[in-house]
Amino acid sequence: MSSHDFTVRGEIRELAQVVGEFVQKEIRPREQALPPDARCLPDQDVADLQKLARSAGFWNLAAPTALGGGGLGAFDMAIVDEQAAKHTFSFPIVGNGAFGYPPPSILYGGSKKQIEEYVVPTLEEGWRSFTAITEQGSGSDPARSIRTTAVRKGGAYVLNGQKMWITHADKARYGVVYARTDVNKGRDGISAFIVDKDTPGLTVRPIPVIRDLWTNEVSFDDVEIPAERLIGEEGQGFAIAQNFLGKFRVHFAVTAIGVGEESVRLASEFVKNRESFGLPFAQRQGVQFALADAHVKLKAARWLTWEAAKKHDSGANARIESSIAKLYATEACFEVVDSMMQLMGGMGLAKEMPLEHWFRDLRVARVVEGPSDIHRFVLARELLGSAALPSKS
Repeated sequence: MSSHDFTVRGEIRELAQVVGEFVQKEIRPREQALPPDARCLPDQDVADLQKLARSAGFWNLAAPTALGGGGLGAFDMAIVDEQAAKHTFSFPIVGNGAFGYPPPSILYGGSKKQIEEYVVPTLEEGWRSFTAITEQGSGSDPARSIRTTAVRKGGAYVLNGQKMWITHADKARYGVVYARTDVNKGRDGISAFIVDKDTPGLTVRPIPVIRDLWTNEVSFDDVEIPAERLIGEEGQGFAIAQNFLGKFRVHFAVTAIGVGEESVRLASEFVKNRESFGLPFAQRQGVQFALADAHVKLKAARWLTWEAAKKHDSGANARIESSIAKLYATEACFEVVDSMMQLMGGMGLAKEMPLEHWFRDLRVARVVEGPSDIHRFVLARELLGSAALPSKS
């Protein structure tokens, strides 16, 4: 049983409400005005929304106050982001970037020069970034399977290799790339680097996927970067990534809950105004039970996610709690959106409604940031210990 206090501070509750109203008033109308085959908001709309969000005080709420952000912790952001996620293009960044593009959290612990050159302009000017860990055949086991190398040559590192399924690489200014600096040390041979996207030898190729926000292949062909772009020390990359991924898994869970909650609201309004064979939809037990089950799943997902967020805020290792939250929230909310689409029939499938978009996004969410089966494996190892691992013979 969790010992965390889930009391939501009054000012955070009010902030979440105001952010939710901003989403409904400013973001949703822009999305609804797009043609049915649109894959994202135009850059000008995003720029306009960012200007409005800055004026309203919503800019980079999770960033440290010392860097001009809101300084909100994981739990407070979970409350706010659930409301901020209730729009069509909410995955993987709620608000379409209207509330800022926070840099990868590892950069907050970077060197003074790295913070000045990358963190500050990201927060102040809205630079986009990408994180490149996954490779072909190594998405679920990066500790042992990363083949991209970074070889020290004088005052520089030379990167060679290929990353797959990288989000935002096509529009980003820079990225954090994980590469092997020692081929004999497993996870202790992985390091993290800041790489400008316009560096010679770096190429980006879009990979069309089921969701509207496509991923990318990022290739490195003798990409030379200054040694000062190494984050921390050599060999610290895997440990750095674990912390970053844990926080982002909580964000994914919160986003899933937000769109799941909104899908239930839309379906509830729909069934109140429809009838079949002389009986209102809302009076049919099958409809009532579907809505009740959805409510239960959302509440369970929310509490599991809050537990993970609280543990992050405490400074303790929240790896297991983040896995639980990401696993349950993405799986349960996929079922919720699917169920609500079924209640709404043809309207649930129509592109004028956001449910079909969320359905595709949530299908992707069950794979990225750790596939559901990998999280199950992590949890099984926690429960069974060495008994869950193959014996050495």
